[in-house]
Amino acid sequence: MEKREKNLLDIIAEERIHKGLENVLNDNELYQTVQKEVDEAINELEKAGLSRDQNKVVDKAISATNACGAAYGATAYKQGLYDGIKLMSEVNRISKDSDILNKQDFDCEIAI
Repeated sequence: MEKREKNLLDIIAEERIHKGLENVLNDNELYQTVQKEVDEAINELEKAGLSRDQNKVVDKAISATNACGAAYGATAYKQGLYDGIKLMSEVNRISKDSDILNKQDFDCEIAI
């Protein structure tokens, strides 16, 4: 596999997903509720008496679903972070443009 250089956004997102997110999830009531439902469903599955081959198929399906959800979450987080940075940049630009316009208006008033 080709090694890809990480950009700053990837580095920040990875850091927050792997370190900051755990703390937030521990305090998130919705997440905790859903996690309990997952635990209960896994317990029911273990009690179902599936054969070894059936367990492998189920495990493969659950693992693929989890991987997809993790990739989706990481991508959504990065997109949100990117959108936030872009929004801050745009607000900063608008603020500077507004300051310039206000200064121009003030300069025009002094000239009158």
